[in-house]
Amino acid sequence: MDEERLKTARAIALRALARSACSQAQIERRLAKHGFPDDIIAQVIEELKARGWLDDARFAQDWVADRADRKRYGRRRLVEELKARGLTQDLLETTLPPLDPEAELQRARAAVARRWPPGSLAHLEGEALLAEKRRCAAFLARRGFDNTIIKKVLEELTSK
Repeated sequence: MDEERLKTARAIALRALARSACSQAQIERRLAKHGFPDDIIAQVIEELKARGWLDDARFAQDWVADRADRKRYGRRRLVEELKARGLTQDLLETTLPPLDPEAELQRARAAVARRWPPGSLAHLEGEALLAEKRRCAAFLARRGFDNTIIKKVLEELTSK
């Protein structure tokens, strides 16, 4: 009976990894949701790690590379998403590259470029300008950029 449950747990974990990369915590949660005991979960996790199919450090690096470039997220959002996937603060500090303000500013510019091209707010005045600046700032904040980056981008958008 135990060998059958172990086989089922392996299959569930492998299906999850086949769909997308997962952290160790995500696999543990998925197996726990299916009612597997801790010893079976631990055994499956160890097997996956031994084969190189489960590596939180590599997962974090790949996640950041994908989300930062493709989705143009700021560092704060990247960290929060990784924490939600069960990665520890210690692991995040060792795997995430140090904050590069210039790269962060470039990502913020790229994130707003389609909606607000450079100088696009320069012709607005009064309430219309304030409303558009609020929309842009909220957009960048949701993307995980900090206030100094948001302020620089807004200055660029309003300059002629």
